[in-house]
Amino acid sequence: MKNLILILTLVFSCFYSNAQSFSLEHDHSTIQVEDINKSVEFYKDILHLKEIPSPWPENKMIRFFDTGNNQQLHIGQVNVEFFGDVKVNKVLHIAFAVIDFDGYLIYLNEKDVNYSNFAGESKKIQIRPDGVRQVYFQDPDGYWIEVNDAKH
Repeated sequence: MKNLILILTLVFSCFYSNAQSFSLEHDHSTIQVEDINKSVEFYKDILHLKEIPSPWPENKMIRFFDTGNNQQLHIGQVNVEFFGDVKVNKVLHIAFAVIDFDGYLIYLNEKDVNYSNFAGESKKIQIRPDGVRQVYFQDPDGYWIEVNDAKH
């Protein structure tokens, strides 16, 4: 009888542990910037992100942006001497998809934003094996931004 109870306990505990489901989804990313006002202007003007209220309205050194689908980008100005410099490279980038890729390239040209393909060839478009077109450029702090025409 003890063995039967032990077996049943083990079987039901396996079902219970497998029944637990965590549904993780991306909420936000945060980047460190040197000049909050310059970065806010860039993300509003070049990427057309909408600034949204933060939980700390009195703290103007962190700002929140809506990036769609209940996701956000947070930018924070911090003391570089305390937190250290950020080391960025093109592999570490933020990516956005646009509906009118060609129109966005015209806009980047009008704004004199130097975009390139992944290899760094100026004004060249990267084409992935699945046909998605991409360009890369940097924000005022050197973070790499990818803009593509992926259909979501």
